[in-house]
Amino acid sequence: MSYVATRDGRRNRSAARRAPAVPDRIDDLHGNSLGVLEVPHHMSCGHASRRRYDLEDPAQLRTAYQQVLCEAAGCGEIEDLINPATLRQVWRDLHLPSRVREAWETRHPSLRRTVNRTKPESVPRAADNGFTRRGRPRTTRTTTLRPALAR
Repeated sequence: MSYVATRDGRRNRSAARRAPAVPDRIDDLHGNSLGVLEVPHHMSCGHASRRRYDLEDPAQLRTAYQQVLCEAAGCGEIEDLINPATLRQVWRDLHLPSRVREAWETRHPSLRRTVNRTKPESVPRAADNGFTRRGRPRTTRTTTLRPALAR
């Protein structure tokens, strides 16, 4: 396995090869739920403005959380950057590699049961007979049997 030396002398494997960092308890997370989240340079290269995410914007929040969960080098980074209530709220909407999602759901089974969808009562249901257009009466087709031609 190849290692990449970091500036402080640590030897880290790339995020694609190392096991995902998963803290022991979700309640140990103490990141902010509002404001701007700036991820460390090793998680997102480029100018600092490209590493800042507005946590009040749902798309930026999901992107930041996906990046932190996939790229974090250790549990300490995750604990500092991720908020537990926000993580539970957006868990099902995150696009994570299967190995990351499985590691988190194995360690924290409560995430597996987290559902962030509208209630079934408020969702209009389609008719049981398939898709029909609104406003058009449904026509029934009748078939007539033709007598078989004699040979």
